[in-house]
Amino acid sequence: MSVPEKLAAKLAKGGVVTDGVWRKGAKPNVALWVTEDHRLYEEEIPYPICGPDDCIVHVRATGICGSEIHFWKTGRIGDCKVTHDLILGHESAGEILEVGSNVKNVVKGDRVSIEPGVACWECKQCVSGRYNLCPTVKFSGTPPSHGTMSRYVAHPARYLHKIPDTMTFAQGALIEPLSVAAGAVSRASPKLGQPVLVCGAGPIGLAAALCARAAGAHPICITDLEESRLEQAQLLGFKLTLKVELAWDRFETSNRIRDLMGADCVPEIAFECTGAQSSIASAIYAVVDGGTVLQVGCGKPEIELPIMAMSFREVNIITSFRYKQTWPTVIRLLNDAVLGEADKLITHSFPLEKIMDAFQTCVTKEAKSIKVQILDD
Repeated sequence: MSVPEKLAAKLAKGGVVTDGVWRKGAKPNVALWVTEDHRLYEEEIPYPICGPDDCIVHVRATGICGSEIHFWKTGRIGDCKVTHDLILGHESAGEILEVGSNVKNVVKGDRVSIEPGVACWECKQCVSGRYNLCPTVKFSGTPPSHGTMSRYVAHPARYLHKIPDTMTFAQGALIEPLSVAAGAVSRASPKLGQPVLVCGAGPIGLAAALCARAAGAHPICITDLEESRLEQAQLLGFKLTLKVELAWDRFETSNRIRDLMGADCVPEIAFECTGAQSSIASAIYAVVDGGTVLQVGCGKPEIELPIMAMSFREVNIITSFRYKQTWPTVIRLLNDAVLGEADKLITHSFPLEKIMDAFQTCVTKEAKSIKVQILDD
């Protein structure tokens, strides 16, 4: 059986090359696609070809990221736009089924977490160690590159990190969002006992709080609009939480944050994990003079900031983009419980056959989801 020309063309647009032969795995290689006009659909694709530097991975767990919801509902994040049918997914772990002829770091049967960003390792950013800023990076599930939301994927072995037998595949799929948080925390460099604010109790906000706590930050205050998310923060051991009301302006919100944390614990660092303009402004006003706001959340392409208020108080804004060299560290921290019970971030799990239900759960407010994962046996 041959690969239909239309499917081959769709795969090629996202960097997946076929030789025209329809290869089959033990089960159908079902993939989840998003279109330019905001539709999701499932379609089977061929079993992947294993290049000399690649491995074939049976994807056993994949988390749904907020970026996937953005690509589905709005078709973009900033200047990154969906312009062709795209296979989503980048928070994945699985089992190696095949290894390429040049591969030395892993073997068939290894359990791995997938680092989704494949850099060139030739540009100035890569050779200086900041490969997260590689201008030609191929990042799974981000336009134009196809992602990991299929049963079987081919991925460069260099970006496959072995996980211990004591770690579940679901935990292995948490390494990616925890790496986003670890990258942000490393950019802010909190000190032992430094007061920290986290705006947003979604997956990245809670992950940032876990990483900041592991780095020694204390106390940590977490804010959100949803009481259910703050309850999840409480389950993770964060006692200082504030439910923000939409009627509050930046002054009301920042004052309530400072009142909750106390006069001697005005936040010196804020991790802004919502991307909402109102939240960013509140964080700027909440931090101490000379403090730092670390922007992690994705929001609208253009956002207004109170620049003069920042200037008069020397409030710094630092941005953080993905991660670099985080996988071995985060695997170790998660496996040794340094990050606490991080798997409590996972609130819903669905089999691959119910992937559409998983996405619907993410956008259903009543579901009260934090991290939704798709699992496959």
